[in-house]
Amino acid sequence: MTKFPALLLACLAPAVAAFGQEAWPPPLPKFQFSRPATRPPEGEPVDPKVLSPGLAILVKNDVNGLGAQAALVARWTEGRADLRLVEGSGSWSLAAPGGESAPLSPALGSALRHMNQYFGMTAPTLAHPISHAELVAAFLAPESIAAVRTIFDRVMDERLTAGGKILLPEIGGEATLDSKLHFHFKDDPLRPALREMIARRDDPAALARLFDEAPKEMAMIDDQGILKRHLAVRARWDAEGKLPKERRDAVLHVAVDTVAELAADHYSSDFANQLRAMIGEDWSGRYAGPWHCHPPDAGPDGWRGEAPPSDADYEAAAKAGQEIVITFVTDGFDVYDLADTPNGSPFGNPAKPFSYRSEDWRAHFQEVFERVAAAAKK
Repeated sequence: MTKFPALLLACLAPAVAAFGQEAWPPPLPKFQFSRPATRPPEGEPVDPKVLSPGLAILVKNDVNGLGAQAALVARWTEGRADLRLVEGSGSWSLAAPGGESAPLSPALGSALRHMNQYFGMTAPTLAHPISHAELVAAFLAPESIAAVRTIFDRVMDERLTAGGKILLPEIGGEATLDSKLHFHFKDDPLRPALREMIARRDDPAALARLFDEAPKEMAMIDDQGILKRHLAVRARWDAEGKLPKERRDAVLHVAVDTVAELAADHYSSDFANQLRAMIGEDWSGRYAGPWHCHPPDAGPDGWRGEAPPSDADYEAAAKAGQEIVITFVTDGFDVYDLADTPNGSPFGNPAKPFSYRSEDWRAHFQEVFERVAAAAKK
């Protein structure tokens, strides 16, 4: 199955329709753009998808504080076509064929260039789709193995602790391939609210306020309503005063810890975070697809658990056309390429992983476990 740059996330499909147009980018975007070694003085052609709905998403989410300027530029672009992005002597502008131009701040100019680079991967990817064999070779190259190890180091640095239990969150992003495999990261928009929920673990009133302060995020974190329902019960218990506070707090802790463990085990993203990642990095080569990792659990003496792709992963792959799942194992990792998932179901024809194993990997992450476990006990 052909891989192509995609901004549509399966878990947020309804958000696309809110823009009143097709998904951004369309399933097979036609734009072709190659970054020249020396940028032409007349500027770089700007893909229409960068301007619409790209600018609209910048405005809607005020990504990196660019919303107000993006709104002005969006109005200027109305009715104009064949625009070019011009950079010279530290200044940026959008130029129209008739000689009209709109000045851009360096931040917005750089953002539009990175978006152009992102969409510029489409033509090379369609011309030479990354095969499964090529993906295997790219993943098992020494520099890619080192990069995957760094991914799991980052997971462990971003760990959560709830009720004394170490929780390792899933992280992810998008992968590209030129001379080597590159992993681009996208932040999970739910992570700040999840950390705040754990921090308010002892305060039912503060937890209730969190549902008002971050309703969208908390609805996704507590998607089964476990904590929200308990907070209503807890308010009644506090008013009645029949149960000892220690018992009330113990039940509250169980609710918070259960929700935290379930939420940490999922990776999500949204348009704002994807666009933030897109405009913050250079993009080149061919598009390999979205990726996310499955971290291990913390056992008594080390990391344990080998989590294959979930039903949700297969469903995401079926909707977006691809998904790369990197699973931690004690002495290495497994990679599942879900590009050719049939009917979004793992049961009829589950993907087979390719693997890397190393005693150096085992020793490294055992040392990390011992350090993390010791910190959790303090």
